[in-house]
Amino acid sequence: KSVHGDPEDSVERDGGPARTPDPVRHVRRRRCSGVSAEPAQAQEQPRSHADLADEKHPPPTLYYNLGNSYFRLGKVSKAIINYERALKVDPTNEDARHNLEFAKERTVDKIDEPEQMFISRWWGNVRNLASADVWSFSSIALFSLFVIGLLCYIFARRLSLRKCGFAVSVVALFFSAVTLVLAYQQNAIQADNTHAIIFAPTVTIKSTPDVSGTDLFILHEGTKVEILEYVGSWAEIMTEDGSKGWIDVNAIEII
Repeated sequence: KSVHGDPEDSVERDGGPARTPDPVRHVRRRRCSGVSAEPAQAQEQPRSHADLADEKHPPPTLYYNLGNSYFRLGKVSKAIINYERALKVDPTNEDARHNLEFAKERTVDKIDEPEQMFISRWWGNVRNLASADVWSFSSIALFSLFVIGLLCYIFARRLSLRKCGFAVSVVALFFSAVTLVLAYQQNAIQADNTHAIIFAPTVTIKSTPDVSGTDLFILHEGTKVEILEYVGSWAEIMTEDGSKGWIDVNAIEII
């Protein structure tokens, strides 16, 4: 059974034999129609996010393959942002999740996320088991089962059927509500535009939205930040460890 490895080896080639992976760590190959990630053609840039935005429903593996292509070209920040986008579209893509962590190891800033409580971590893992669409369909199916159980409880003549219908309707209604919440949260994550990746090689974070503001700290490309608010051409950001400051919006790109 193969395991994940260096994203440099996880880009599918359209022609010719695949590059021999590291003998210790092999990468699962994935096929994606319409996307060429041939590393030999490094002079041909991968499709930009602007091109992808023109597509109504870009396939999840498109962002994943873009991330791999950018990684091969040595553009770590672009690789990271495409892995992040791949996970927004398809949170079940473990290849993208692994390669994202691998790419983050190539960044300068090593910022540790605050440790989550067990229940929060467990709920996040459950939510990432499926996309918003899957959770929505599951909620509808479970609600339909609730209606069937309720009708059975109301109209069945046999007491055993009425008890069974009541039990089924209660359980189905509960899980229908749970999956509805999961669908709502997953959809909110996909629609989120408050997180960004720093693209400038080095940027100084200011205390105020002005070039004359006090220098607080320095961040480097590939670092993920949360955008709190905008003031003109400046954005107040917060890093994963809670540090806040102002940055020029030209130095970041929204995930």
